[in-house]
Amino acid sequence: MVRARAIPKRIAIIVAVAAAVLYAGLVVLRVLYPIGYVDLVQASADAKGLDAATLCSLIRAESRFHPDAVSPRGAIGLMQIMPETGTWIADRMGLHGFDAHALLDPETNIRLGAWYVSYLLDRFGKVDLALMAYHAGPARVDGWLASGEVPFSGTRAYVERVLHAVSIYRTALRWPLVIRITPSIPL
Repeated sequence: MVRARAIPKRIAIIVAVAAAVLYAGLVVLRVLYPIGYVDLVQASADAKGLDAATLCSLIRAESRFHPDAVSPRGAIGLMQIMPETGTWIADRMGLHGFDAHALLDPETNIRLGAWYVSYLLDRFGKVDLALMAYHAGPARVDGWLASGEVPFSGTRAYVERVLHAVSIYRTALRWPLVIRITPSIPL
């Protein structure tokens, strides 16, 4: 019988401390970049040919993954869809009997939001322009493009914030174990 050599106590302590620091870092990232409804996001992204990480980043910017979020202007749910826009999207999707309260349902909200992002990408052809339209409205982006004006500083900051987080969400989605082992801590 061969006896395994004991790991020196100092090395065991170093490994334990390194693991604790790594885990704490992952928890901090999870607080700064919350994620939820991964299966719903992935299914809606796949159905519309979208990048799930971009949808996660957009949801983070809109609601920080709070399904019951309602903005001061009346936008509802995870993807902060205005009731009128939700009705317009539902009509285009052929959803009969749509009610704005359905936007509080994560599955409905993500499905309609993904459809709308896909529509904006088709309409404007570029992710940054589609995100501008999601934030400020397609008519406003049409006006900016026609006049050569610079978008509102808030819209520019919004697009930068969404695009910045995409790579972080792409990494998180590649490593689902990280999502499972770290707690969701809503802010």
